[in-house]
Amino acid sequence: MTITIAQARAIRRKQADNMLTNQAAAKQIGINSITYRKVIQGGEVKNSIYQKVMEWLAEDY
Repeated sequence: MTITIAQARAIRRKQADNMLTNQAAAKQIGINSITYRKVIQGGEVKNSIYQKVMEWLAEDY
């Protein structure tokens, strides 16, 4: 699966809105901080990572 630039921007926006560090955001999502750094840049990720990130992103909506 691919995380688009718009999705990566939304992830960074939610992180900023909640005043979370990269490590805290990664912990909330359930991934490690190294993977989270890849996520916020966009690009290819495993299906399971993509699913976790999108569920976290949609939680408040």
